[in-house]
Amino acid sequence: MGISLSAQTAYFLWSLVMGAALAVLYDIVRAIRMAFRAGKVHIIVSDVLFFAVCGVLTSLFALPFNKGGVRGFILFGEAVGFLAYRLTAGAVMGKVYAISARIFQSFVQKIRKILEKIFKYLLKAMGILLYNVSVVIDKSRKKAQERKKRKRAAAARKRQSYRSRQYHKGKIYEQKTYSKTADRGKKSVRQHKRLAG
Repeated sequence: MGISLSAQTAYFLWSLVMGAALAVLYDIVRAIRMAFRAGKVHIIVSDVLFFAVCGVLTSLFALPFNKGGVRGFILFGEAVGFLAYRLTAGAVMGKVYAISARIFQSFVQKIRKILEKIFKYLLKAMGILLYNVSVVIDKSRKKAQERKKRKRAAAARKRQSYRSRQYHKGKIYEQKTYSKTADRGKKSVRQHKRLAG
């Protein structure tokens, strides 16, 4: 069972609309490339992706007409619609995109300069803050070290005074014991003399 001429004509007209829609999609891609100053690699990659999307959309467009089989007149209609848009509205829109891309780029440059100034100011403020924090940490560390030294010195003085007290007590104890033994010795000599006499 063949496809009627009226159905083919309708699909051809719809393919013209599909081609114009794909041209609008390409204009969006072109505007993005202009706005961000895409290089050669980015242009090639975006073109390959665009043609892949066009292939998928054309297959989906032909799905209800010929169960996904793409006819030559559908591709021809899409090409005619694409070129018609590019040569009429696309040319005007290209100039509009170029002007808007310049405006966008100047706006982006201004925003970037403002952000750079803010970033530099924040970096400077962070540097000052970190410097002050490091100074405070150094001071607190020095104070802690001084406290430790004082505590060690105080503990050493206490130990020294304790040792000196123990030493003096020992001397006094030795003197007392010596005097006691000397007294006892004298008493024993006296007693011996008394007993002998």
